[in-house]
Amino acid sequence: MANKSTKSIDLKEVSLYSVTGDKYNFTKGSVGFAYYENIFNPFVSGVLNVADGGGNFISNIPIQGGERVVIKVVDVEEVEFEYELYVWKIYNRTFTKSMQNYNLALVSKEALYNEGVRLTRLLKGTPDMIVEDILKNYLNTEKEVFKERAKYQVQFFPNGKKAHHIIQSVSQKAVPQSSKAATGDTDKTTKGGTSGLSGDTSKASGTAGFLFFENRAGFNFNSIDYYFSTGDDDFRGQKEVATYESKPNQDNPERLVIEEYKFTNEVDMLDQMRSGTFASHVVTYNWSTGFYEEFRYNLKENFDSMAHLGSQEKLGATQEQLSINPTRVMTVLVDHETWHSEETPGSPDERDNSGESGSNYPDYQKHWLAQSIARRYFMENQKLEVTVPGNMELKVGDKIKVLLPNMSAETTREKDKLDRENSGTYLISALSHNNVFLNSSTCTTKLELIRDIYGMKDYSSNVK
Repeated sequence: MANKSTKSIDLKEVSLYSVTGDKYNFTKGSVGFAYYENIFNPFVSGVLNVADGGGNFISNIPIQGGERVVIKVVDVEEVEFEYELYVWKIYNRTFTKSMQNYNLALVSKEALYNEGVRLTRLLKGTPDMIVEDILKNYLNTEKEVFKERAKYQVQFFPNGKKAHHIIQSVSQKAVPQSSKAATGDTDKTTKGGTSGLSGDTSKASGTAGFLFFENRAGFNFNSIDYYFSTGDDDFRGQKEVATYESKPNQDNPERLVIEEYKFTNEVDMLDQMRSGTFASHVVTYNWSTGFYEEFRYNLKENFDSMAHLGSQEKLGATQEQLSINPTRVMTVLVDHETWHSEETPGSPDERDNSGESGSNYPDYQKHWLAQSIARRYFMENQKLEVTVPGNMELKVGDKIKVLLPNMSAETTREKDKLDRENSGTYLISALSHNNVFLNSSTCTTKLELIRDIYGMKDYSSNVK
């Protein structure tokens, strides 16, 4: 590679395959490529900028949508990466003499299939089994599916909904095997202000909620706690894949440097309170037995049941105070009988069943509803955006360690150069490779990072 800067990247080949399978070489006409991943998006996407200097491919092929595009690039370490995407849109077509420029919007093949796939067949099994069934038998994916076994079987008719809509629905209901979800003693706590809600409620506990997304490796369906674990707990997550240090405005030969960074959001307690992150009140009514229950979920009491990316040992003082009274009330109907055809009661609860096993598909909303909401909204407590030299190895779902400079006075910085409260392990929630090869044969990678609590794992947090 002629230019050996840390951002260097070479375009090896760009091929476009028509809807009839004919191959066209787009290498010379491809002047830019951007690639995107996000843990909250089910499919990867990209944009290819084309400078068509006389081929008039749009008319002669013609490009009509659905064409397969294969892009091969080689990074500064001579590692080759291949991206296979499909055209779903053409936009911004401009003309200058005999040249026309346009953008091809690209997306996964499964994203195109998703728009036309409507599920009507009965679905049953654990959430991970259902997701894999949908991906392989409805979206016809040949990509690898990385999944985690979930608790509790479910059964339902999808009623003609799209594949991704159904997957997102079961993601909320999925409970990791490591979760100690249970209901326990009554909770009559009323300190911190009078809530006006019933104090005679049972405590709900545990953690819940899965994420579904596609990255460079394939499709992923794992618990939120798996992604917030570094492998030193029951959730068996992965270690950090790299350590990046902030070294802005330097001509540094190192690849693992942060060129720019900013915190885009931190500690939005009003939003978290409205969503029920710190405490929520769940009212259930079993329309088969007529039994009414109330459950209170408290993040303070369940903090240790979750995986965390920081070193805080508990919630902050104000967050603990706000978790005393519920800030969100949810009412749900519970139904154990729809998929239970035996003479015995479908309810798995001992009071209804006298020790019988109950339904194979019980309605366990009390084990995932409040837990899933709290886990989902607490995971983005801190959001950091960084720009680094192009690194095609990274993917969303990976964790990286970030080292940020101490912004204290110079005398303090001499003792400790790092900001140990804001440095530490973060989860990559979104990623984009920008300006790939363009005119300068360079690439930068922009990462959106999130985590739930402060501090570096090897040091105590200052949060009180």
